[in-house]
Amino acid sequence: MEILGFAGMGLGGLLFLIGWIWLIVIGFKEGGALWGILIILFSWLAGIIFCIMNKTGWIPLALMLIGVFFYAVGAVPVVMKLMEGGMEPAAF
Repeated sequence: MEILGFAGMGLGGLLFLIGWIWLIVIGFKEGGALWGILIILFSWLAGIIFCIMNKTGWIPLALMLIGVFFYAVGAVPVVMKLMEGGMEPAAF
């Protein structure tokens, strides 16, 4: 079961990374260097503010949030296995 957890965490991390890079590119193109740097430093928070102010970039922001959801759901079986003592913490 924990292999599905690791797969979910990997998929979530990948989706978040793709959405983040996509939003950075949109930030630099639409909002200039300041928005691009702010999105790099404060990923989802600056992304939400950017999307509200510029009315663009909602798809990459949604991709980031879906990635966080998959990561959190995937972490549940891994944490459950760690709590019951069936897996060493060094396995990460």
